[in-house]
Amino acid sequence: MRRPGKILLTLLTALLGLGGLLAWRIHTWGQPVPLVYRRIAASPADAESGRSYTYLRLGAAPGEPKRFVALDPDGDGTMDLVLTEGSTTTSFARPQADDSQARWLVVCLDGVPYQVLLSLWEEGYFREFFRPVPVISTFPSDSETALSDIFHSGPVPGYEHRYFDRNRNRLTGGAFLTLTEENIPYLALLDYDMGGMFKGLAYALPRKSYRADLGRLRKRFLASQEKIYLAHIASVDSLYHILRPEEMLPLLREVDSLLRELYFDARGRLRITVFSDHGNSLAESRPVPLAEALAAHGWRLRGSLRKPRDVVVPAYGLVGFLAAYCAPEERAALARILAQTEGVDLAVYQEADAVVVESARGRARLRWREEGTAFQYQPLTGDPLQLSPLWAKLRQEGKVDGQGWVADADLLRTTRNHLYPDAGSRLREWATNHVRNRADVLVSLKPGYHYGSSLFQRIVHIYSTHGALDRAQTLGFMMSTDGPLNGAVRSRDLLPKNLAEDKVLRGAAGKKKPENRN
Repeated sequence: MRRPGKILLTLLTALLGLGGLLAWRIHTWGQPVPLVYRRIAASPADAESGRSYTYLRLGAAPGEPKRFVALDPDGDGTMDLVLTEGSTTTSFARPQADDSQARWLVVCLDGVPYQVLLSLWEEGYFREFFRPVPVISTFPSDSETALSDIFHSGPVPGYEHRYFDRNRNRLTGGAFLTLTEENIPYLALLDYDMGGMFKGLAYALPRKSYRADLGRLRKRFLASQEKIYLAHIASVDSLYHILRPEEMLPLLREVDSLLRELYFDARGRLRITVFSDHGNSLAESRPVPLAEALAAHGWRLRGSLRKPRDVVVPAYGLVGFLAAYCAPEERAALARILAQTEGVDLAVYQEADAVVVESARGRARLRWREEGTAFQYQPLTGDPLQLSPLWAKLRQEGKVDGQGWVADADLLRTTRNHLYPDAGSRLREWATNHVRNRADVLVSLKPGYHYGSSLFQRIVHIYSTHGALDRAQTLGFMMSTDGPLNGAVRSRDLLPKNLAEDKVLRGAAGKKKPENRN
């Protein structure tokens, strides 16, 4: 064979080999985390001894315990004591929240709705944890603002990775920001997060990306010596966007299996807190016709603000809200137009120490006192937030003063199960916190509608979204091994404000390994 022919044959063989290796790597990548504890029995609840679950530890080495019996002696549904049965019988109990010897694993399962996790708990999953409670997310109910709130970090540049930079008067960020993760303060606190290069892949290979995410968390947590370990499983939210709700349940059960492995293997020396940063609509959606609605009223959708009726609306993920930027003096006019657009539920803009809420149901002003200690709701035309009946009820209870002010705690108690949970505090937080480039008008979309990248819309079919003010998209969950919780928890109250300092005191901060972020 001539020399050029041999070279070509060698190159073809090498390419075939590389192709086969790549195919094998893709096939083996993202496999489910191996099941370690298999449930083999579950006793019914008993008035005297509560309920118990029996697990068989697969692959136990000689001399190691093979059977684990989790007991609920007080009958509250949570496993308080674990008996290990091997050559000898031993036991361990859950560590107390102030146990200085125990590690603390904090995991965000991005976007899991409260009702979904509660249903799984009631089916008998996640019973190492106390009964989950709702977490009231921020507005918008998306990860950038909610995780900044939860981890008490500095504000992010915008509501998503594609955002409008006011000082530079242009759209910026996008995929580059996702890859580099620059200027996102809460990410610096995390010990584990899916690397930016994997976040887009989650939409192409959703189940593999998710399982690889869980596998990396397991591997890196076990390899770490951090006493407080903060992790974010971002792939869960990606799955919720593109999978049907019923397809999510078996995948969430894999989290139950993984957390049980870590908890049992720690033998009473691991506390775990698990939460989600927001909910999800669990409703198929279509894009809101924004450009057409704006054009019909003489507004122009642009990439910068040059003329009075220019408006900038960043498009990135497919979410249940949109952030509009315009000339400040045009906010009210723009909000009125957006409130009448198909798919829009509410449009809000700031006015000194108040926000004005516009919708097809009317207009209202929500005011607050300094630090948000009390709120006043003033319907101007109609009742867009549907709060008037609650205000009347509070007035009957003697909770409204002569000027119509209601204390923050009373408003939270009354509205935590409302269509718009804790709307007063959340709207104030939007107007005063969260992002460096705050929108002039923030729009909450109706269930069944989303806004975002037109290219992305052509690639995926959206089965669920989040970002809006409504209950389904707002309520995440929280559960912990530490103890029972009562009622809903605001996102900013989920974790201690001194969490970063506590990591330092426990010798955790300052030792991050760069590879944990990829």
